[in-house]
Amino acid sequence: MFTKIVNSKRGKFTALLLACVVLLSSFTAPAGNVVVLKAGTMVSLELVNEVNSKMSPGQTVDFRVMSDVKADGVVVIPAGSIAKGQVLNASKNKMLGTPGEVTIQVKSVNAIDGTRIPLSGSSFTSEGDSKLVTSLVLTFLCGFGFLMKGGAGIITPGTTFDATVASNTDIAI
Repeated sequence: MFTKIVNSKRGKFTALLLACVVLLSSFTAPAGNVVVLKAGTMVSLELVNEVNSKMSPGQTVDFRVMSDVKADGVVVIPAGSIAKGQVLNASKNKMLGTPGEVTIQVKSVNAIDGTRIPLSGSSFTSEGDSKLVTSLVLTFLCGFGFLMKGGAGIITPGTTFDATVASNTDIAI
C-alpha cells in the first residue's frame, strides 16, 4: 500500500515536499561575527550640556564618548556616540546662604549593533558656594541677610568622566 501512495503523483509530490522541509529545517543561518566587550573596559566620556541644581531627579543627561572603544581589535563604540546618564539628586540653593547641589551618574551607551551596554562608575556631585557666614553677618547688621541665597550646583559641559562597562556584553559585528 505504501508503494502505491509513493508511486502516485500526489504521493511523489508530498514525499518531495516533506524531504525539502526536513532538508531546509536542518540548516541554520550562519551566525554573524560576535565579539565580547568585557566588564571593566574603560569608556571615557564628556558631559554634553550643563547640569545644575535646578534640574529634577530622574532627568536624562547626555555624555559623548571621547575615544573609540574596542573589543578584540574591533571598534564597538565609536567616538562621538552618545551615552545616557541621570540626575540622581538635585537640591536648589536656598535662603540663608544654603548652596544648591546636583549629583549625576552615567547609565548606558549603545554599541554599533544597537545593543545597550550598561555602564558603571562613581556618581559626580557639584555643590554651589555656601554664603552662610555672609548671610548671618548681613542679617545681624541690617536684618535682610537671611534673604541671600547660596550658589547653585553646576557641572559644566566638557567635564570628563571615566565609566566602565558593567557586565560582559556580546556585540554583533
